[in-house]
Amino acid sequence: MTDSTPTRRPGSETRAEILRVALELFTSRGFEGTSIRDISEALGVTKSSLYYHFASKEAILRALLDDRRSELDELLAWIDDQPPAPDLLQRAALRWVDSTSAGRIRGMRFAHANRPMMHKLATEGGDIRSWFDEVVERLVPADAPWTEKLRARMAFDTVSAALFAALGTDAPQDEVIATARAATLALTRPGAATRPGAATRPGATTRSGATTPPGATARPTPTDSTGPVDRLTR
Repeated sequence: MTDSTPTRRPGSETRAEILRVALELFTSRGFEGTSIRDISEALGVTKSSLYYHFASKEAILRALLDDRRSELDELLAWIDDQPPAPDLLQRAALRWVDSTSAGRIRGMRFAHANRPMMHKLATEGGDIRSWFDEVVERLVPADAPWTEKLRARMAFDTVSAALFAALGTDAPQDEVIATARAATLALTRPGAATRPGAATRPGATTRSGATTPPGATARPTPTDSTGPVDRLTR
């Protein structure tokens, strides 16, 4: 009689392996289209073995986001350790782009494939894009024109945007990331011009060392009355 119990593969029950396989399935089948059974079968373990590590697939998703959050916390700590400087935004954004890992790229692809889920997380403040508010707050004055804030956000989103633009093409991944890096450089040039007439409170400063000349007026930051813009995990 053949034993139908799945054969355990070395290391298949570790947390890292569970997260890796689950993320692949969430990306290829969608979060809603993936069950705990699907994950356990892909791992070659029983569902009870999987439940030993995670109570649900939602718990797996939360763990995946926590891993990304830890990367962001490292960036925030690095920013806090830097003296104010005009090029701090550029150095911080390039540090984020240059530290792009395989795991982060898989997370971006998951986000592109699961936009409804990411929108739901965004409304709850639980996705990495919303967490990047903390980065922008450290690098751009609170009353800066929305163009400055937008450029800062875009600078940290270039890899995600480039990966999305390259979908369906045969563009090599290293060239996609190199293109994203070039975009980050362009977006964060110290002293890059903002929209004519847009300015912030005179003398406002941040860790980037940016200041606002007297006599300029601030533009209000626009809001989306229909709800948060769909956010993607970086």
